[in-house]
Amino acid sequence: MPTENRKPDIRSIVTDSLVGMIAAVTRTTPPANEPLPSFIQAPVDRAVDRIKSFLLPGVTLQAARANRVYVAGPMTGIADFNYPAFNAVADQLRAQGFEVENPADHGIVEGAQWADYMAYDLTRLGLCGVIALLPGWEKSQGAKLEVLITESLGMTVVNAHELVTRENAAVPTFSKLM
Repeated sequence: MPTENRKPDIRSIVTDSLVGMIAAVTRTTPPANEPLPSFIQAPVDRAVDRIKSFLLPGVTLQAARANRVYVAGPMTGIADFNYPAFNAVADQLRAQGFEVENPADHGIVEGAQWADYMAYDLTRLGLCGVIALLPGWEKSQGAKLEVLITESLGMTVVNAHELVTRENAAVPTFSKLM
């Protein structure tokens, strides 16, 4: 007999965890079936959306990827793997309201090879609608592969500097570099 393939109810997991934390801190249990205050509900909703984007399998539609930016550039052979440049651009984009996939976020993984990093990073690229290129990207085997995939999928390719200096980044209008 086939079993039903049910996705976990992330909203109830996050809400239950939050209620448990509130009870632990305040030593009181919030009333059951009562809505959470809006200052708590809003972060719960954001957390649920973020968790779903990372944990739940499924297809991410183009509209959902539109405000997600993947940062690409050279790492191999550069001091500190160029993490300072990746992190600076990622911070600036996040401050402008973009959701950012930054390959520097995973740091150095013991025993990982170039192909291991690329395999992971390409899964993150697929969740984005835009790739922002750091200077020197054209000398990077990985960044060139990421651009090839981005172009093949019809995603937008931009210069990272141009994107972080836009005056109205809340309503992005991207142009193709290639």
